[in-house]
Amino acid sequence: SSKLRGAEFIKTMIIPAKGLSTDSLQGLCERIREFNHEANLSAQALCERINHSSSKSLMRGVFEELLREQHLRQIHRCRRLASTLQGFKRVLLGDSTVVKLNEKLQDIFPGTNRGGTGAKSQRKIDLIHDITSGSMIDATLHNGNDPDQGLANQIVRHIREGDLVIRDLGYFVLESLRKIADAGAYFLSRFQPNVKIYLKKDDVEAVDLGNYVERNYSGVATIDLEHVFLGDEKVPARIILYHQPREIVEKRRREANQRARETGRKMSKGKRLCLQFAVYVTNAPKELLTAEVVGTVYRLRWEIELIFKRWKSQLQIDYLKGINKNRIECLIWSRLCTIIMIEMVSGFIARIADATFKQEISLDKVVSYILRKDKFAEAIVNDR
Repeated sequence: SSKLRGAEFIKTMIIPAKGLSTDSLQGLCERIREFNHEANLSAQALCERINHSSSKSLMRGVFEELLREQHLRQIHRCRRLASTLQGFKRVLLGDSTVVKLNEKLQDIFPGTNRGGTGAKSQRKIDLIHDITSGSMIDATLHNGNDPDQGLANQIVRHIREGDLVIRDLGYFVLESLRKIADAGAYFLSRFQPNVKIYLKKDDVEAVDLGNYVERNYSGVATIDLEHVFLGDEKVPARIILYHQPREIVEKRRREANQRARETGRKMSKGKRLCLQFAVYVTNAPKELLTAEVVGTVYRLRWEIELIFKRWKSQLQIDYLKGINKNRIECLIWSRLCTIIMIEMVSGFIARIADATFKQEISLDKVVSYILRKDKFAEAIVNDR
């Protein structure tokens, strides 16, 4: 009787700023009437639709269609990365962010206190992002207390030969690194100190990295161990070490000593020596990634933190009302749909700026412009 069509519901859900992040249900009903004057829903009727499991499934389906559409388009290749990383097909960043929920949902969506910013109820968004084109590869939802290591293999099905995958220590799983290498791709990560290192594949005894470096590379600022093998799986890799400034080393020692006191464990000489270095691991040959640029390239990982910040500050993905589990997931998928659409628009603008002026533009400023004075919302309302 309401004559509400699926397209009108989708438009209402994906419009930023005036969507469920700030509007009341009554306000959303008014928005629906902008699309269809005959769709006269009450706030309660709309609430029932949003809380229904079909709405969650619908918005997830829209997200997957938008993701496919984005992949079919040439978005933009970042000029800044073209020279340094020209040997790689794509540069993929993997990381996650959490959305805090009402604590009444903790039995359904449990959270965690890991990292000191936890909550009783959380939903985790695991993101795979192609930094070379500025496009989302995939996003999946998980409970807030699911460790990142358990999600390390999510990226494998998206890997193409020649890709470079950059992730932090939370995703350091040797099985995942091996699968990336088996796919003909490359990984770059900080090194997990407790992982065994073998100098030869048939070695039985692991080497103590700190002691080995002290004996063979004393006084060398940048150390490149080109052919080593990691863990019992004997995953082939390179280990790159950078000497750290004295103040950083001293801070690390204080923190390590504090942890040792708290756990009652004694730190070995080798591990103490490793505190002097920033240690990275990759399987990319030096022809593609020299030791001198590894640290700089790894810092590209922080781009994904800027993406999460933009999601929360500009697109309000972490502002979710309600305690119905279907409603929460409907809202998250809706926000992710908004994000993909804005990425497609901003990618087009970036490509024009690159082709016309040979310059990169600030994505934060582009998104702010798109959202300013409801430009994006009006474009959706008017089907432009």
